[in-house]
Amino acid sequence: MGVRMRHDGIEQEIEVPEISVPQYERSGWQTVDGQPGKDTAAAKRRRAEEGN
Repeated sequence: MGVRMRHDGIEQEIEVPEISVPQYERSGWQTVDGQPGKDTAAAKRRRAEEGN
């Protein structure tokens, strides 16, 4: 299951793999309301690995 994201300069929303959300967020993409963002399983795992 992917995460829907949107960008201010682009009309169409995209769906990306959950693990890719942080990379897209760094490029200005935002998760669509109601969609997971920084609390995705991949983000939680990454924070745990980084010790945050």
